[in-house]
Amino acid sequence: MIIRILIIASGLSFVADASLAQNLSAEQVSDQNLDFFLIQAFNSKDARSRLALNHIGIQGQKQEAGFLVTSVLESYPAHRAGLNRGDIITSIDGQPFDPVTGFNRAAAFAPELNSRVLSVLRNTDLFEVTVTPVFENLYDSFRSANSASLQQFSAGNKIIGYLHLWGLSRSSHDLILTKLLIQELAQCDGIILDLRDSYGFLDPEHLQVLLINYTKIDITDASGWLTSINNTASSIADNPYRRPLAILINERTRGGPEILANEISKLERIVSLGSATPGRIGSYEQAGDSGAFSYQPADSTQIDGQRFENIGLQPESVLEWPLSEIRRDDPQFEAAVTLLLGII
Repeated sequence: MIIRILIIASGLSFVADASLAQNLSAEQVSDQNLDFFLIQAFNSKDARSRLALNHIGIQGQKQEAGFLVTSVLESYPAHRAGLNRGDIITSIDGQPFDPVTGFNRAAAFAPELNSRVLSVLRNTDLFEVTVTPVFENLYDSFRSANSASLQQFSAGNKIIGYLHLWGLSRSSHDLILTKLLIQELAQCDGIILDLRDSYGFLDPEHLQVLLINYTKIDITDASGWLTSINNTASSIADNPYRRPLAILINERTRGGPEILANEISKLERIVSLGSATPGRIGSYEQAGDSGAFSYQPADSTQIDGQRFENIGLQPESVLEWPLSEIRRDDPQFEAAVTLLLGII
């Protein structure tokens, strides 16, 4: 099935077709939604064509009560303001909140330097926070959040490292940066690799950073961006990390991060936790100058002899965290720490 997306944003024409694939509704790829800008930025051919917009570093979905925050990018305005998953943004400067139009009022998007007041509902408490959006494309934002997520903490007498790879890029600079981030955690007793809500493309070097003596992923009948994986000849002489690893995945782990989780979860020292990924490893292609994008599902592609499109990866340890369950702690993260301590 081919999905056509045509949405109006920053002078380009884009609109969502009514028949969309699993986990993507027409609303989710409209110009009112951040998901479009994420897809557009990661699939652009060069940096100049990536659409920048004013945003505060959140992902989420519209509800009757407002905009439900499902994830927050580290170091971005929402994170600095203390917003968390489960918060509902009800208004912006007293008006109904939208994550795109709320910060981008002009037809041609331009930097918004003014602070805005958000009304936020957290459980039964309603409070206000003041934020100033950043003007940036989501490709750069996700990559910046990768580095900002890095941390180490003590658990008992062990040191646990944490890294959220929000966006996977195959640029040489980003591959080197990913390796350096893992190297920062090389002395930890275990690592939590967070791939929840992650997006992007996989390169063999991503796997070589985490897998010992990795040579080649088994992909047959590859299409779209997947064709370049088997054609990439690269090697990393030293593997900076060989200790236990817990991988967090969910229904918003899409594309390259899904395959990354699938491959590294095969080892005994690795445990995956969370909810099943959607199996969206196909490609988005732009048709001519119209601005239209078509999603090409990787229906015939097999990963290690198995179909992956629309199937995805089932975690070894299933722990659902419904969006309707509003809580301040992170049960999947806490379970990952417990599992790691049992392996170390």
